[in-house]
Amino acid sequence: MPLVALVLASVLDAVDLAAPEPLGGTAARYLPIEGQRTVSLGVDGVETVVEHARAVGVEELLAAPPTVAAELLAALGDDGATRAQWWRASRVDDAGQRSTALHVVGEKGVALAATWGGALGLVFVPPLPVLPAEVAAGDAWRASGSALAGGTIAYEGSFSAWRPDGAFSDTLGRDLPLTGGCIGVDADLALSEPGGDFARRLVESTLWCPGRGAVWSRADLDGVPVGFAEVRPAVLDPQPREAEEEPEPVASSGSLGWGGGGALERTVDDPFFGPAPASGQYAVAPASTADGRLVMANDRGDDVEVWRLEGATATRAWAGHPGGTIVAVGVVGDLVVATTAQRRVVAYDAVGRRLWSRALDELVLGPPTALAVGAGAPDVVVATRGGDLVRLRAATGEIVWSRSIGADARRGPIVADGVVLVADERERLTALDGASGATRWRAELGLVDALAASADAVAVLVDARSLAVLGLADGQLRDEHPLGGLARGLVVADGRAIALTEEGLLAVPLEATRAGEGRPPARWSGTGGDALGVVGDAVAVVRGAAVDLLEAATGRRADTVDVDPAAVGAARAAVALGDAVVLVDSDGALQRWGVRQGSAR
Repeated sequence: MPLVALVLASVLDAVDLAAPEPLGGTAARYLPIEGQRTVSLGVDGVETVVEHARAVGVEELLAAPPTVAAELLAALGDDGATRAQWWRASRVDDAGQRSTALHVVGEKGVALAATWGGALGLVFVPPLPVLPAEVAAGDAWRASGSALAGGTIAYEGSFSAWRPDGAFSDTLGRDLPLTGGCIGVDADLALSEPGGDFARRLVESTLWCPGRGAVWSRADLDGVPVGFAEVRPAVLDPQPREAEEEPEPVASSGSLGWGGGGALERTVDDPFFGPAPASGQYAVAPASTADGRLVMANDRGDDVEVWRLEGATATRAWAGHPGGTIVAVGVVGDLVVATTAQRRVVAYDAVGRRLWSRALDELVLGPPTALAVGAGAPDVVVATRGGDLVRLRAATGEIVWSRSIGADARRGPIVADGVVLVADERERLTALDGASGATRWRAELGLVDALAASADAVAVLVDARSLAVLGLADGQLRDEHPLGGLARGLVVADGRAIALTEEGLLAVPLEATRAGEGRPPARWSGTGGDALGVVGDAVAVVRGAAVDLLEAATGRRADTVDVDPAAVGAARAAVALGDAVVLVDSDGALQRWGVRQGSAR
């Protein structure tokens, strides 16, 4: 972990958790709220999605490159950084190009503190005043200082505020809808390198509207016209997943086993400030994309992060800010979908642009799930804590259907062969038709701790006492076996339900278990563990500082690998990514171990 992250983490422990008095004066009312999304169209025809974060304290600095964070921390001091209020605007265009602007909101108004993500990164000391606290038409102000560490680049700017009169148009000539109380700001900003050749000048007119931020801009940057206008309403078409080379399969020696691996170095690469070690806390269960990327939710900054794993390095491909604390993440087709404490379901496309956000009546605690009905991209299915099962159209977030299950949701949903399954707090498991939302059947089993399914059967870990198998079509109980202890995982592999608890490991066949259907395949069992993952016809069982690789059909241990133990207090999850198992610790530590496919028989 970089030194600046350690310093920031120590300061973070001292943050007063009481909500501070909002700062920024009149200027603060022009800023978007936490989690808001805006969309703009540039004069060059490029569409850009902007996500807005509002935060207090040093935690927001952890989202910045370490060079930026260190300079701002030095300028603000520990006390100033602890009490600072921030507005972070993160931009991504339809080509996946990203940039971020971090503003400090204080007694003097709103000021730009730093920018990164583009070809040129800047850190303004003192911060560049964008909107004075009590800004009004006719006001004028000036500012100067350093725009890069040690005064490598200096800045000097003059500004004036004006009242917008008449109509404004967007980059396509359409009228731009304005709200009352907007204000315009003219800026003339010069950047220069003392004693050097670097020089850049921006002459800009910007229109700010309450609660929307900057909605219109016309500017000249070194003789090149630039600018943008907000698009309202904004409906985006998802960008397709990038075409990538298929990873080379792990070499096979004819037997199932580990193919090598180890700890991964997590890196965030900035085009200007360069690569830097990443930090974070990841309490939410991770997910994986179809092209082998890892999806995690960083509690520091409340960002969804997508990581690309190559060799011994994990590099952050993109990050999104859905707004509020992230409760769960999932992958639906090419979409990354998050649920938040603001009771929202938020969807991102393959390049990290937020496509839509849907407000629901209650929290969604479980991961969003894919529901494929007919041709086209799968839709999103979620279960609210209050007991509503909701199908959302993947392209727009529109509600296709919503059904109450009559009690608080406990586990799920999961989807198998077009059937949506969800368990509730009244000890019931309900199956609904994915197309219509109609109830197909309901079974009373006990409190459900975990669910998994095949195209024919449903596996259920029940109330820390048993593993049950039901028919998917009718919900009839086919089989039930004792299994105690807290649930650690339940998967389907090679025609079996494989359940892990802290006390035991049990695999039972899903097919041919009804009486009179012939001798079912043998079941097998083992000792308990911490986490469970499945790769092809093999399962990985995490037990402390070792991971056993078992053949799903027989339970035979094919191989064991010693891994770095989790830090004290850190939880560990196992995720399958292609022909590999990735261990994800809640403190951000990652390990990847390749699986050599073969037969252990």
